[in-house]
Amino acid sequence: MLATTFRPEDVPRDWPRLVHLAWRGEPALPGGAPRGVLELARDLADVLRLEAAPEVRAALGPDAARAQTLADALDAALADWNPALANRLSEQLEGLLDELEALAPEAPFVVSKASKTH
Repeated sequence: MLATTFRPEDVPRDWPRLVHLAWRGEPALPGGAPRGVLELARDLADVLRLEAAPEVRAALGPDAARAQTLADALDAALADWNPALANRLSEQLEGLLDELEALAPEAPFVVSKASKTH
């Protein structure tokens, strides 16, 4: 399996509930900092640790902390020019975000990709 979410604009499509939790449903500012997979993992862990309701923190916090660790390791692998390790870490991170997405509470205006019908 290859990591598939390499564009920041794909992140809200793939993890709408996590995006809502991490960024409170606010769109990215034009020309602002990127909001890709690494930023989602880091911001989600921070929000869960500092701001989330206790039941949400209990359900998602431990795996969000793992996602943050994977994001940091992925960043290091990219800095070290280690594409094989970076791809493995990216796959693991995206898989973990998929698992967290399934557990995350759904905001009233967020439609999960699992419930879409096309």
